[in-house]
Amino acid sequence: MKKIFVPLLSAAIVFGGLFVETSAFADDKKADKEKPAKKKREFLPFRGKIKAVDAEKNTISLNAAKGKPDRVFTLAKEAKLTLDGKEAKLADIKEGMYVGGSYKRISKTETEARTVNVKTKRPERKKKPAKKKTE
Repeated sequence: MKKIFVPLLSAAIVFGGLFVETSAFADDKKADKEKPAKKKREFLPFRGKIKAVDAEKNTISLNAAKGKPDRVFTLAKEAKLTLDGKEAKLADIKEGMYVGGSYKRISKTETEARTVNVKTKRPERKKKPAKKKTE
């Protein structure tokens, strides 16, 4: 009887410890899932080359990726428009200039630009420094 009792008691203690430990971990996982949701950004960035400017409709069009329609941005009434760092008007902007700024999505098809920064020449992109190999 002793030969059977000792192994059964040992097994019961080991399995009991496993169940207690896993239930403690389950509580930790529930706490992680209750994190608050991230806020969506109100304004999104854009940049590209100007394909067309329509002063009547108050819009600018940018080249799009292959197979996609051009991106059209309507300028907001309070939009800040600059040309090479100086305040400008929509009539000053020409096709082929480079633009960057921020916009807000009004609906699935409409976007409203709030900040428009236009450059006559293509701005140079900052290159990331090369990683040094350590030996």
